[in-house]
Amino acid sequence: MAGFFLGAIFFISQFICFLALQKGDASMVTPIMGAKPIFVVFFVFAFGLTGSPPSGTWIAVFLSTIAIGLIAWPSKGRRIGFKPISLGLLTATGFGLTDALVPYLAQKSTPVHVLFSMFTTVGILSFFLLPLVKGKFLYFEKNTDKWMLASCLPMGIQAVLMSLAMGFYQVPAEANIFYACRGIWAILLAHWVGGIIGLKEGKMSNAILIRRLLGALLLILGIYFTPLG
Repeated sequence: MAGFFLGAIFFISQFICFLALQKGDASMVTPIMGAKPIFVVFFVFAFGLTGSPPSGTWIAVFLSTIAIGLIAWPSKGRRIGFKPISLGLLTATGFGLTDALVPYLAQKSTPVHVLFSMFTTVGILSFFLLPLVKGKFLYFEKNTDKWMLASCLPMGIQAVLMSLAMGFYQVPAEANIFYACRGIWAILLAHWVGGIIGLKEGKMSNAILIRRLLGALLLILGIYFTPLG
């Protein structure tokens, strides 16, 4: 039952994540989701799994707030994308809740059983998205599907490895420190690879690139304070 509950939360969060990426740039949404460890710590405290929040947590919250502002601030002449920002933060909240509960529920049962049930649930629930597919489901779109397929394997591996680390070793905050580095990689790769595969993010100005990189660095700095506070 615990695995099904975790899988349902993870699935919903993943679905919201794709909605956020659909509404906004990956180089903006991904670093915002880097605030997830802040939510991990919040839920750990909220569920009474540890003591009161340390001072480092509040420093992290302050830095993440500034970071999100830097990342989300639009270029001159463009409006702030509140929808992708909101969806990105909602995604971070859902993933943060999942990461906070994984080590607790996994230790209450058998970690392997809980994690297997969790990812099996995600796979089963994915079939309910088929009605949302536009056009033919089995039709292979060369320019789009090849990149989607190329991203599925590393995305699945990172999710399993993160869950194993948290389920067996109970290190949700520490695991998320390394996970937060994805924000910087998302910005750099979106800027570099984006131009190759035709994404508009490949044409972002240097000012926006620097501002988003600074925001991503502040997120990582804030996350550094979270487990050490």
